[in-house]
Amino acid sequence: MKKKSMQFTPFKITLLIFAVSLFAITSCDTSDPFSFPPPDFSTVPDAYDIDGLEPVEVEEGITAYIHEEGDGFGTVTVRDDLLLFITVRTLDGDIIYSTYNDARVEPTTVRVSNIQLNPSVFSYNIQLSYTFGLRQGLLGMKEGERRTLIVQPEQGYGDLPEGAANSSYTESVLQYDLILLDIID
Repeated sequence: MKKKSMQFTPFKITLLIFAVSLFAITSCDTSDPFSFPPPDFSTVPDAYDIDGLEPVEVEEGITAYIHEEGDGFGTVTVRDDLLLFITVRTLDGDIIYSTYNDARVEPTTVRVSNIQLNPSVFSYNIQLSYTFGLRQGLLGMKEGERRTLIVQPEQGYGDLPEGAANSSYTESVLQYDLILLDIID
């Protein structure tokens, strides 16, 4: 059997150059490869209205407003994993994180014991909303509860170092709008 040798005709060479050029053009991006696109918050619901609700002081600097009581059996403890919807914003209206961004409606899973300030995150994720005020404000919630937390800077981002994620909010009062769907066993 005679082996067929590969021959490059002018047409094949031109086609190969065109394919490589097209690949190079479509795969090249002049933007910073280490930057992350900002989320689209246009689909995030408006902040929950707390007018007329009785404030409950969780602890100094953390106030809860309960919109709907939960009907679950247990309450949130520091050992629990939670499935919840969350939006965190400043009282000035800047949205920092939401499970409703980018036209999604997806709850997130949060391990309460992991909630702590973590300014070292590199991409946009739930950790950007973590504060001591969130952690303390989740404790005692029941499944199905809808609540707003108002968190003062000293319980929020007040201690973040310069240049950390969310360090521009060190003096901001935060509003967390939460719906607890499930306490995961």
